[in-house]
Amino acid sequence: MHVLQITARYFPNIGGVEIVVQKISETLVANGVQVTVYSVDLSHGILKQQEINGVLVKRFSPLLNDPFYVPEPKFAAALLREKADILHVHTYLFPLFLVALFKHEKQKLLLQPHYHPFGQSRLRNSLLNLYKHVLNNVVFSRADLIIANSAYEKRMLYHDFPRSHNVILIPEGIDVDEIKAVKHNPVEPKRILYVGALKHYKNVDKIFKGFASLLEKGNKNFKLIIVGEGSEHQYLINLADNLGVNSFIEWKHGLSRQQLLHEFAKASVLIQLSPLESFSRSVYESLLIGVPTVVLNFGAFANLVKTGLAEGVNSLNPREIAEALLKATRKTYTGISESPNTFLNWKEYSGKIINTYHSLLERR
Repeated sequence: MHVLQITARYFPNIGGVEIVVQKISETLVANGVQVTVYSVDLSHGILKQQEINGVLVKRFSPLLNDPFYVPEPKFAAALLREKADILHVHTYLFPLFLVALFKHEKQKLLLQPHYHPFGQSRLRNSLLNLYKHVLNNVVFSRADLIIANSAYEKRMLYHDFPRSHNVILIPEGIDVDEIKAVKHNPVEPKRILYVGALKHYKNVDKIFKGFASLLEKGNKNFKLIIVGEGSEHQYLINLADNLGVNSFIEWKHGLSRQQLLHEFAKASVLIQLSPLESFSRSVYESLLIGVPTVVLNFGAFANLVKTGLAEGVNSLNPREIAEALLKATRKTYTGISESPNTFLNWKEYSGKIINTYHSLLERR
């Protein structure tokens, strides 16, 4: 079996999707499967082609970068030459459209969209609404199988893409044993933790304003820990200065896995206010460790609030965010446990992916 994984970015780039693709790829190689990865992240300092832990990685330059990831023409040419049995495409960005057009008749197309139904801005949302028609008529109708990573994503896929078929649910993989070994030991001053990209759609600026509102109420025994990097970094530094909270903020990026887990262990609260998530690794890792978590009370996280696992906000109003943060530090929440309907450990997850591949090939 030869599997071609197609993604926007690959390791050493780090993110939720990147972790999933790397874990799948390296597990397949460990099980004797030939794996090639195509990514659209060729930049200065990254090799055009390299082998990483047995995975052959081929990178292509983007004509348009984040969030579109339109690849150079060499991408389509390489795809036509590729002899992989299964094309496993992650995300629903432009490379997926090319794969659907150029795949060979005998190749199986497996789509794992990590889908959220809104764009990152008004312009991008308008473009996404146009692109949905292309996805529905050209791409989703040609996919042999579509994997949703949460019940929420599965509902959205059926709602937005009526021509999609064979949608199955395989909850995301998490290193459960590693996470459960982390002892939650919050420190003073109380640490409010954000882990993720510093991009507009993540609403980190709203977290800053909520944090400023918390401090204005006389709650000075807090620090805000920002772990991540991205295009909004300088804007957020300026915003923190304008809000008068920069002395209460610690900025971190490039942490090792153990350093990141140490941040979770020390945190009093984790906050995640992005509406554009089908699943959040940081949220579920936080809940497994026992860190009180503040999320939006709609979309992919609504059920966490409903079942008492997390504190929810119904808006991005700074006062409501401040109240939720304060409440999260004072309230005891129901502990989350491993559930086959919510997330899987990596061994279970990888096993389901491999079984899915074999099932597809048997359809020849």
